[in-house]
Amino acid sequence: MSNKLNTTRRQFLRLSTLGLAGSAVLATSPATLVAEVNAAQAKMAAKGERPTKIIFLVSDGMSQGVVSLTELFSLQVRKRGTYFAELLKNPKCAHGHFETYSLDSFVTDSAAAGSAWGCGSRVMNGALNMFPDGTELTPIFHIAKEKGWGTGVVTTTTVPHATPASFTVSHPARWEQDAIAEKYLNVADIALGGGSDHFTSSGRSDDKDLVAKFKKEGYTVLDDRDGLIKLTGTEKKVLGTFHTGSLPYTVDHINDPELVERIPTLAEMTDKAIKCLESNHSDGWILQVEGARIDHAAHANDAAGVIWDQVAFDDAVGVALEFAARHPETLVVVTTDHGNANPGLSSYGGSTNEMFERIALAKASTGVLRSKIRNQADSPADIHEAVKDLLGLDLEEDHVKLVSRMLKNDFSMVVHNQHRNFNGAFNNLLANYNGIGWVSTQHTEDYVILAATGPMQDRFNKLIKNTDAFGILAEAMGSTHRNKVMTLEEARQHASLPLAPIVEDDIVHT
Repeated sequence: MSNKLNTTRRQFLRLSTLGLAGSAVLATSPATLVAEVNAAQAKMAAKGERPTKIIFLVSDGMSQGVVSLTELFSLQVRKRGTYFAELLKNPKCAHGHFETYSLDSFVTDSAAAGSAWGCGSRVMNGALNMFPDGTELTPIFHIAKEKGWGTGVVTTTTVPHATPASFTVSHPARWEQDAIAEKYLNVADIALGGGSDHFTSSGRSDDKDLVAKFKKEGYTVLDDRDGLIKLTGTEKKVLGTFHTGSLPYTVDHINDPELVERIPTLAEMTDKAIKCLESNHSDGWILQVEGARIDHAAHANDAAGVIWDQVAFDDAVGVALEFAARHPETLVVVTTDHGNANPGLSSYGGSTNEMFERIALAKASTGVLRSKIRNQADSPADIHEAVKDLLGLDLEEDHVKLVSRMLKNDFSMVVHNQHRNFNGAFNNLLANYNGIGWVSTQHTEDYVILAATGPMQDRFNKLIKNTDAFGILAEAMGSTHRNKVMTLEEARQHASLPLAPIVEDDIVHT
C-alpha cells in the first residue's frame, strides 16, 4: 500500500504544478500566504473601505465535514494543509455561516441558493433570479455592468449551470441551459468551464451557433488547455468550454494523461480569469469561482471524488489569496451554497489514520468504476479485480457478492431509501474500508461555513442569511439597488412552473 500511496503523492504534486496557475501558489505554504494577505491588508487605511475586486469562491455542496476530511487528507497525502483551513484558523480573517433555505424549501437546490446571493431574494428551487409570476430580478452581474465592473465565472461544471448562472442571468428554469447560455453574451466577460454543447451548433437542439455570436462580440473562444495557457491576460472577453458537459472529476482527471493535457484545472482557469479581469478592469471586477463537482461526487457518495475535487478547489483558493496578497483591495469569500450528503469519518473498527491512505489509492471515480463492471454482475472475479485496480481496495468475498446484487438493481439489503441505488449502496459499503459514511445522496439544510478576508470582510463575521450576500456585494460596487421579495404564500398563487429536482440535473440522468 505504501508504494502505491507514494506514487499517488508524486503524481499529484507533479500535476498540481502544471501550467501557470499551480507552481507559484503551491510553492507558498497556506500559513505563509494567509499571513502575507493579512500583512498587505494591514497597510490599508481601514478594512471597512469598499473592495474594488471581489473573488467569490463556491465549493458547491460542501458539507462541513468535507473541510476537515480534505484538510486531514491533504496533510497526510500532500504533506501540507489547505488554504481554506488556514483561513478558518486565522483570527484576522472573518468566519461565519450562511443559512441556505430557498423560498419553497428548507433544503435548497443550487439555483435558488445561488440566486439568493445573486439577487438578494429567495426564489423557488429550480429558478434563477425569477419569481413564479414571471418577475425578473436583477442579478449581481447586471449591477456590476451598470457600475462599469468586469465580470467572470469559472466552474468545473457547464458554464450555464445553476451556480454560475445565478450571478449572471434571470431565467425561470435552470435546466434550460441552451437558453441560459445565450444570456451570457456581454454579461459575463470571462466564462470558463465545461458545456461546449450549449454553445456549438452541433450540440444545441436549435442548431444556433453561439460560438460565432460570441466571437462577433469580441470574445476569444477556447476549447482546450493549451489555448488557455497561451492567453496573455490582456484579452478583454473570453469564452472557454473545455468539455461537452461537466469537466471530469479530479480523481479521473489526474489519472488520465490525455485529460491532463487537454483540460485545465480549476486553479489554472481561476488564474487566467483573474489576469484578464485585472488587465481590463483594474478599477473594479467580480469573479465567481465554482468547484462544482464536489456536489456531484457527494450525490454519488464518492469519498475519493469529493476529497480530490475539494483539493482542486482549494488550489483555486490559493490562486485567489496569492492575488489578494499583492492587491489588498480584494475581498475574497470562500463558502458553499448548501451541504450535500454530510460525509463524516468514523472509526469502523480500524485505524482512522489508514483510511486516507486507502482513499489516496483511488484512480477513478465511482462512475468510471461502474462503467467498467456494469456487465460483470455474474463475474465476481472481474468485480474484485476492477475494484482492486481502480480503487486499490481488496473487497471481502461477501462484499463482492453484494456488489453483484447491486449491479442487478437488487438493493433489498439497503434500509435507507435514498441509498437504494448503485452509488449510495456501493459507496456506503466502502465505508467498511475508508471509514466515511453518508447521511443521504441529497442536499441538506445545514448552516454552511464561510471565511472572508479583505475590505468589508467583517460583514461576513456571523451567521447570516444567504440573501444578505447580495446587499454586501452591491454595496461594494457602490450600488443601493435591492430587488423585490416574495412570500411563500404569494409564490404559491403563481407556482405553475415545474420545479427542478433537488439533485443536480446531470446526476439525475446517470
